[in-house]
Amino acid sequence: MPSTDPAQSRPFFDPGWLFLLSGLALLGAVVIIPAVEDVAAARFKRDQVLAIEKHRDSRMARYEEFINAVDNREPALLVALAQTQLNQIPADRGTVPLPSNDGRDDASIFPSLEPEPLKLPERTKVVSRLEHLTTDPTTRPFVIIGGAFLVLIGLLPTGRSRPA
Repeated sequence: MPSTDPAQSRPFFDPGWLFLLSGLALLGAVVIIPAVEDVAAARFKRDQVLAIEKHRDSRMARYEEFINAVDNREPALLVALAQTQLNQIPADRGTVPLPSNDGRDDASIFPSLEPEPLKLPERTKVVSRLEHLTTDPTTRPFVIIGGAFLVLIGLLPTGRSRPA
């Protein structure tokens, strides 16, 4: 005779939990993955700005060092400035040609003050299939609907078995 006790007729593990957990995981991925990508993009932009700031600080330090040397009237700098800027060469020295990029002699002091040009790194991004599904505007609504459907299926009550 089959047992009529409802506690004994229930399965040990309700398969609805699998649907509920997978639906919650999909909905969580739809929320979390774009947020993580936004945070990664913001960190990359912050790192770029910090590199630019460091480059500008280096440039400012070089200019401040030059201005301090001019203010202190350092003899070697004054002779070099007179030679390059005013074309006045001391009697005991000869001309010193300063090569430039176009082959002409350049009397400007600014190329020596400028730091090396800044090369910012490019961001490389690897997009997984799940990230593509959860961030693409055409597939994202289907992932949300699928996750909500799985949650609904998981929340449905279990069916009762018919007594034989």
